[in-house]
Amino acid sequence: MTRDRKPQGFFYLNHMCVDGENNIITGVHPTSAAINDAVPFLEIIKKQQEKFNVKYVGADAGYYTAPIAKGLEKLNIQGSIARRLGPKPKGIMSKLNFNYIEEFDLYVCPENHHLTYKTTTRQGYKEYIGCKEVCKNCPRKDKCLTGNDARIIRRHVWQESLTKIDRFKEKTKLGKNIYKRRKETIERAFADLKELHGFRYARFRGLEKMKEQCLMTAAAYNMKKIAKLIA
Repeated sequence: MTRDRKPQGFFYLNHMCVDGENNIITGVHPTSAAINDAVPFLEIIKKQQEKFNVKYVGADAGYYTAPIAKGLEKLNIQGSIARRLGPKPKGIMSKLNFNYIEEFDLYVCPENHHLTYKTTTRQGYKEYIGCKEVCKNCPRKDKCLTGNDARIIRRHVWQESLTKIDRFKEKTKLGKNIYKRRKETIERAFADLKELHGFRYARFRGLEKMKEQCLMTAAAYNMKKIAKLIA
């Protein structure tokens, strides 16, 4: 694992689901720590959908990707996921400072100049580029350009699916509550597993054996939760 603000070394990750009402663990999915969190997400949600009537999913910014947004849409599940701004050099304006005009398929910069569509990359991103002459003489070029003669903005072909998630999370009371509840459930579950159930360390080697540890630890956690609920 090589991540910012994380120890480097050999680790496992446990991708986990909990229900939003009682914070019962409903699924575990151990992987190598070399795998990005977003990779197994849709597979996990599909398995949850086979067992439960899943209508909403709350998740942090690590899952804020266009493929996940499109996948949830196909599963008829509404996501409430934290917005991720994406990497950009310090002091440079984010693309969120630019307005997308859907009717004309172009972006408008803070100086009211257009960035028009140029091409679509193999990774599924549409590129919009400004006019070189306009950008060269722009008073904000020091905070806008990053080594190019004109500003370039990339927009995923499934960006509209992400935009729908943004509207739900940020504009609706239900979306706000689901995201707030996520912090009160899954984060608490992970903390309890680490602090109270010895889950900071892998007791075995290999994914199959690690799955045993994940399942047994989740079972112990759930039994305590259920006992408290029915007491």
